[in-house]
Amino acid sequence: MGTRLRDIQVTEVVDGDTLKVKIDEQEEFVRLICVDTEESSLHPSPETAKPVTEAGIAADHMAHEYFSKANGELCEVDLEFDTDDSPEDCLRWHRGNCSRLVCYVHRGESHYNLFTVQQGWSPYFTKYGRSRLYDLLFTQAEFEAQAHQRKIWNPQVNAQGASRNYCSLSAWWAYRASIIEDFRRSGAASGAISVQLDYPQVLQAIDESRTVTLFCDLQGGIRKQVEGGAIIFTGSRLCPLKFWIPTASNPDGEALVRLIVNRYAGRGRGYAYVKGRITLHRGLPQMIIRHLDQLSDFPPNF
Repeated sequence: MGTRLRDIQVTEVVDGDTLKVKIDEQEEFVRLICVDTEESSLHPSPETAKPVTEAGIAADHMAHEYFSKANGELCEVDLEFDTDDSPEDCLRWHRGNCSRLVCYVHRGESHYNLFTVQQGWSPYFTKYGRSRLYDLLFTQAEFEAQAHQRKIWNPQVNAQGASRNYCSLSAWWAYRASIIEDFRRSGAASGAISVQLDYPQVLQAIDESRTVTLFCDLQGGIRKQVEGGAIIFTGSRLCPLKFWIPTASNPDGEALVRLIVNRYAGRGRGYAYVKGRITLHRGLPQMIIRHLDQLSDFPPNF
């Protein structure tokens, strides 16, 4: 069992995989871990949006019913995090790219994350790693949902509109998940620092002015090129970090840019080990990348 926060009031059901809750009188968004229901409304950034589907709209309705009591009010739930970190650390660091809490949600004896996968509202979403606590249960739940063509696995559900290509997506997610599993198994033990999970160590490395190896997601690729250099953002809003390639316009820099764009960005492997010193640049942690040997698919001393 992971760390649990009990009897947390749901204040809003946003959609099938996102809630708003109240913790110590403060409202927080919760993004369900290992779940990715389809969209029920348009994303504010159309260029990165997933399509709105009939299954997504239905999942939104299902979630509203699931978290409503008989009198129409929203219920209380338990939040469970994917590790046994302290509640304070969970609330501070167990957050996704948009600073939302990332966890499992239980209503009584019902595990909502597993329920959505078992009933076919969501695939087992492993893009950011497999479940540490419930991997076998999620895998079996998806197996059963696909076998019985429940919801998203039924071609007729989205036949009249947009749909998602889970054959392609699942293979990519599994590829990324295998890289994350390698980090969990040996990368962390090698001394590599996860930007997302070990951000206090990132900040400590700045104070100590020492060389470190970061494990980070480069899926966003080159964010912009300026003054002959290239900028890459990784981490999240809560744990920001950028890479600066000052020589992006010369042969060495062009090779770095090509590698990031073609190997790591978009539907590539995403995760890389990057070695260097972190400094503060305009208040934001930054590492300069000048040479190909600063990047690797493998942890130090592999």
